[in-house]
Amino acid sequence: MISLKNMFLAACLCMLSFAASAQTENPFIGTWDLDAANSDFGEAPVPNDMIRTYIETADGGYMYLLVTINQDGSIGGSSASYRYDGASNSIATIGGAGAQTTISYFQVNGRTVEYTIRNAGRTSQIGAKTLSPDSRVLTIVIQNINAEGGNSSSQILRFIRR
Repeated sequence: MISLKNMFLAACLCMLSFAASAQTENPFIGTWDLDAANSDFGEAPVPNDMIRTYIETADGGYMYLLVTINQDGSIGGSSASYRYDGASNSIATIGGAGAQTTISYFQVNGRTVEYTIRNAGRTSQIGAKTLSPDSRVLTIVIQNINAEGGNSSSQILRFIRR
């Protein structure tokens, strides 16, 4: 016969294991659709659509894929594999050519990640991704940096989880 004490201990162990697994889950994982009406593109043109997808990779890292459909119907985008360790990772761009572009990530807390993009070693963009308390809205604050090292433009982009 199972005692009440043993059932209670088993329930506590189950709850702890669920809590532990939930803490290791990356809340950014998923597909996100641009909320253009609540975004501020600054001086940049607003695209017709923008979709971000974040996945966990087999080696314990992450990968993003960004696809943008511009106003003229052309498609742009980028992708990179990364970890939250500050190391530089190459960015693959759709139709991209030219300077070596890298991105590095640093996790501030469970809901905020900062990143730095470099072109040929020069910092060209810094930003932060933050999740809303209910994890339904992703806000990305972007600061573009001009060739002289000064701020050239900023953007605040909002995405809704699919």
